[in-house]
Parts: sequence; C-alpha cells; structure tokens
Amino acid sequence: MKSVKSVPISFAKVILAGAVIAAAGSSVATAQSNKSQLVVGQLQFLTNFHPLVQVNNTKRLVVNYSLRPMTAFNENVENQCILCETLPTIENGLAKIVDMPDGKKGMKVTLALKKGLAWGDGVPVTSKDIEFTWKMGRDPKIGFSNYNAWDRASELEIVDDRTVILTLPQVLSSYNSWDQVLPAHLEGPVYAANPTLDTYVKQSLYNTQPTNPGLWNGSYLLSDYQIGTRIVFTPNPKWQGTKPHLQRIVLSYRDNSSALLQNLLAGAVDAVPVSPGGISFSQMLDLRAQQPKKFTYHLAYGTNLERIAVNFDNPILKDKSVRQALLYAIDRKAISDELFGGLQPVAHGILSDQNAFYNKDMMIYKYDAAKAKDLLAKAGWKPGRDGICVNGQGDRLSLELVSTAGNQTREQIAQVIQSQMKEVCVEIKNNFVPLQEFNGEMARKRKFKALMMSSIDFSPSVSPRIALGSDAIPKAENNGVGNNFSAYASPDMDKALGELEMSLDPNAAKKAWGTVQQIFAEDLPMLPLYFYPRAYVAVPDLVNFRQGTLDPLQIWSEEWERK
Repeated sequence: MKSVKSVPISFAKVILAGAVIAAAGSSVATAQSNKSQLVVGQLQFLTNFHPLVQVNNTKRLVVNYSLRPMTAFNENVENQCILCETLPTIENGLAKIVDMPDGKKGMKVTLALKKGLAWGDGVPVTSKDIEFTWKMGRDPKIGFSNYNAWDRASELEIVDDRTVILTLPQVLSSYNSWDQVLPAHLEGPVYAANPTLDTYVKQSLYNTQPTNPGLWNGSYLLSDYQIGTRIVFTPNPKWQGTKPHLQRIVLSYRDNSSALLQNLLAGAVDAVPVSPGGISFSQMLDLRAQQPKKFTYHLAYGTNLERIAVNFDNPILKDKSVRQALLYAIDRKAISDELFGGLQPVAHGILSDQNAFYNKDMMIYKYDAAKAKDLLAKAGWKPGRDGICVNGQGDRLSLELVSTAGNQTREQIAQVIQSQMKEVCVEIKNNFVPLQEFNGEMARKRKFKALMMSSIDFSPSVSPRIALGSDAIPKAENNGVGNNFSAYASPDMDKALGELEMSLDPNAAKKAWGTVQQIFAEDLPMLPLYFYPRAYVAVPDLVNFRQGTLDPLQIWSEEWERK
C-alpha cells in the first residue's frame, strides 16, 4: 500500500474540486435542455474512419452508430442478428458441418440479410456488398480487422440478392459471428483504383467523404464532423428497424478528462464514458460521492482488459523471469482499491474470474516485491549504486512505458507503476504520446521499445488469437493487422488457440480455454492489470441505455431516449 500512496494519486479529488469551482463561474457554454439531442463528451478523435482497417476500441465505439455488424452480443451474452434475418445455428440447419476436399471437416453457413435494408443513399444492402467485403477481407494487400473477420470463409456463394453461403475450411465456434459489410457501389471503384492499403485508406470515402450517406447502413448517419472537435449523427431515413428516438447525437471532444468533467458539470455535455476514452474512474467515484442525484451512474460487468504489452524484441524482456518479476512488482489490488474503489477487478489473465471459462488452477501472480527482487537477482540483475538494477555487463534495468496522452487514468496508473517498480530496482520511464502516434508508430508498427499500456475487449465470439496468435503480430507483410503487439510466438499457444476456435461443445471450449489461460500465465506475453467495468455517467433522463452489452452499446443506440 505504501507504494501506491507514495505518488500523488489523490489529485483526482483536487481536479474534481477545481472542475466544480470552474463550472460555477465558467465560460463553458451551458447546453439547453433538449430532449431530442444527446451530447456525449469524448477523448481521442479518430484519425481514420474506415470501419475495418486498424480497428481498436476507440473506433468500434464510434462507427457502430452508423455501420452495423451482421451479428452482436447483447448484455445477456446472447448472440443476435443485427443485419441478418435469422442467426445461423447447427440446430436450425443454417450452419452445417461438411467434409472438405482435403478430407478435413469444414462448415457451410447461410446468411440472409433482413428485408428492406438500405444504405443511407437508398441503395439496397445486398449479397454483392457481402461478397465485396469478403473479397477485400481476403486480400493480403489490404489487411482488414481480425475481430469477426470475413476472411475466415474460403468461399462465398451468392444464392440471391439477400442470401449467401459461406464456406469455412475448418469448424469454428465463431461461425455465426460476422463483422460489418461495406457498400460495393461506393467503395468498389475506390478499391479497384487503389489496390494497396496505403493508397486505399487515403482514398477511401470513409476518410475523404465520411458524411456521404451511402457509406452507412445503421440507424444513424454520420452527418457532420469537425476534426478534433465533434462528430454528429442524425437519423438514417432509410433505416428499416426501430426508429431512433434521439434526433441528434453529438460526440463532443476535449483534450483531457478534466475538461470533460468540467463540461459535464457545466451542462455542456450530457454523458461521458468512464475510462478509457473519458473521465477517469476516480473522477467518477468522487463525482458520485458529491453529486449522487445529479447524474445516473451506469455500471456493468466489463470484459475490457487493461494490459501492458511486453516487447519480445527487447533482450531484457525476452527473459521470462524478468516478465514475471515485473508482474509480481505491481500491486494491482492496491491500485484498484485506491484509484477505483475496488470496482475494477484485478486481471489474472485474459478472462475475469467471473467468466464461466476462467481457469482457477492457473498460475497467479499476487503482489510480492520480495519475490520480484529474487527473480531479478537470479536473472543476473542486482541493485546498482543509485538503486536501479544492473547486470554483469553494466546495463541498467531501465524500461520505457508508452501510453496515450490525455488519458488521466493511464497517466495515474503509469505513475503508480513507476513508483512500485523502483522499489524492486526497475526504472520505468513514462512516455505519453498522442493517439495517432500511439495507434500507428507505437502499436501497428511496433516502435515501442519495451512496454505499452493499452486495452483490448474480447466479444464472446472473438478468439484471443487476435492478441496471442503468432499470425496476429502486426508487421509490414500483413499491413499491421493484429493486436499481438508483443510479437509473442508460441507453437503451444497457437495449437491451443486452434483447439479453442474449433470447440463447439461447451465442455470442450472450457477445457481449451483452460489450456490457453495456463500457457498465458506461464509465458506472460503481456502483463494483465485489471478489467474495466462498462461505465458511463449521464443525465438522469436518459433511458434504455443498454450499458452492459458485450459488443459496443452504440449498436442499440436507436433505443436511447430522454424522458
């Protein structure tokens, strides 16, 4: 506990008090009460609007207002059709296990679009859009998202204007989870003229004309934006589902969480997410204590894992003993208790201990500074004259920790980790960089030198391969696709991931998940910190705000209403 209190973590209360005072006599324009509009305060403006290229949590929480996935998981962990007519299952015959030409088992999955689906310009959403997205997804020169990727299908057959049959070359438990589709009539010509990722992304209408209604098929259209300042969504008149209650949703951007909090208190914004991407958790707790009735505090179980990627190209970090020592040195429970009121559960792996597939028998790293020091000593690292460890060659145990600038929660955590690591003779140098540099140079191009703090959210259908598979290491050859920023490569893990992905039976899935978690705990390709609860602070008249959905809540934004 001493190590947490040795840094000024209580400054959240100071910031809050300053925000309250500032709000009272602030020049911030107070929003008029408008029941037809919702202004959502945000951090980290998107630098690339394309929904399937360089996908991260920030992008997923924006594009789903306007571009819907084929399927998504709700708050009850139920997979449901969003754009499709009927969810394919083995039981209803829309998914079948078949013999493949190579003698192995594969699958045939039938997807039928709902009747009346249209792009915002009135052009129908058809099988040709699915086919186009599938072809682009399989193009190695492009590199689409690998969340519920279309390239899992090796063949696609168009049955009619609304129906396709996808052939999967192997049995996959995620066979009925699929990503967004793109408008072939608009993006097709752009792709034909720009067949490589660099030129395509620059020329894609999602980046050159993001307010073109034909790019979007959800309940809202991205109708206006100003770089770094705002994104405006208005109802899509061509949407055939539930008509949106709100006539205008505005994402209003600020530079830091203190400014977000000030604007929330002043009434300039109606809702803010709680970190990542919004106010810090400690700010939310203090606000709830001081203003328990002024706002509604939406809290739900979360699967969003905050983790530290460990660069395996760094010779210091290749040593598993060093990685283990680093995790033993972080008092994650104290961090959660002090900064988050104990509401952000410690992560012992990639699954929460509340998950049915959690492996309670895997290796657990509880805070143990003495054990961390012992592991470092056995690895050849001994305290130097200034208290920082050195090895036999005189190299200092100094590591850079990179994270996003303006994210107060991460800045707080980084300072605490810096203090705790110093106690076991590890020097941490914090480096907070702008989002564009973080997502590009640091993450996708893997230019971070040692450690990188970020989050990853696994929908129930998403394989942990996206962060742990050797084929998910972002590099030039795959156009930076994948979230395995550590460059971790393990044949045992790859095998376990393959078995997990093919597990249709819950018992087999639990066993496979157990193996994946055990290998993870032994190898530590990243350092798990905690799980973010899904949290928002909003005006109390906002209803039908389904905060607990396991896929982005914006998928159901047409249900939001102010009463």
